[in-house]
Amino acid sequence: MKHYITLEAGKESKKHYENFPVATFLYPRKIRDAATILYQFARTLDDIADEGSLSDEERLKKIEIYQNNLNLLKKNNTNVSPLFIDIYKVMNQYSISTLLFQRFIDAFKQDVIKKRYKDFDEIINYTNKAAAPAGEMILTLFNKNTKENIKYSNSICHALALIGMSQDIHEDILKDRLYIPMSQMKKYKLEIADIHNKKFNNNWKKFKKSWIKLINKSLLNGLPLVKKTEGRLNLQIKIMIGAAKILTTRMNNDNCNLFTKPPKLSKIDWLLLFFKCIISK
Repeated sequence: MKHYITLEAGKESKKHYENFPVATFLYPRKIRDAATILYQFARTLDDIADEGSLSDEERLKKIEIYQNNLNLLKKNNTNVSPLFIDIYKVMNQYSISTLLFQRFIDAFKQDVIKKRYKDFDEIINYTNKAAAPAGEMILTLFNKNTKENIKYSNSICHALALIGMSQDIHEDILKDRLYIPMSQMKKYKLEIADIHNKKFNNNWKKFKKSWIKLINKSLLNGLPLVKKTEGRLNLQIKIMIGAAKILTTRMNNDNCNLFTKPPKLSKIDWLLLFFKCIISK
């Protein structure tokens, strides 16, 4: 599951887009340490669910270890692994609900088990578990986790997840995983064989346009979060929204083939975006 634009310690993710919108170098030291622990939780789970050559059964067994550790924390039992001891400290210090961690675990289990999605409702249900908790956790670290802010954050997280899905269509199908809803496959007469053969024909181009509209709508719904935050959190939000806008603009290019060369951001792109967001009001 690689459905997020991510910066870790000021670097673009080494392989893919992940679940945590964490540019930890932007944060005050205290919050940076907590965010890094939360990022580690998501990243290690992501690797279990998505990387390597493990069978689905082996992946689920490893994820179950995380589930067992979280179950113990729910009972305030700290006889857990070192990572979960750190998580327990962060949970208590910032009042982060175990439900957010549970939603992550459920999403990673789903990544292993569920290979196809019927419609957009199923996709939204998935991103509410796979992406939205990350935004809510970061808001909680900054004490900005009001219901209204969480709603805006969820919209941004959903948009970023859709971008990540569009970037990994070919990579995911090689694992027999497809996040494009079957309803859209039928509507636009899309063929899985085209993905394998990297044939980005007119039907796929039409679908791409509709996917971009969904992303932009979700970004627009989350935009008020910029005015609801300040300081370093505000800067990160502007950077993530700015990155999403750049990527959707590049996706919208008729020559953009999502199977062979999905849009990415270079280090120069990130640097320019960073300075642009600093000087913007």
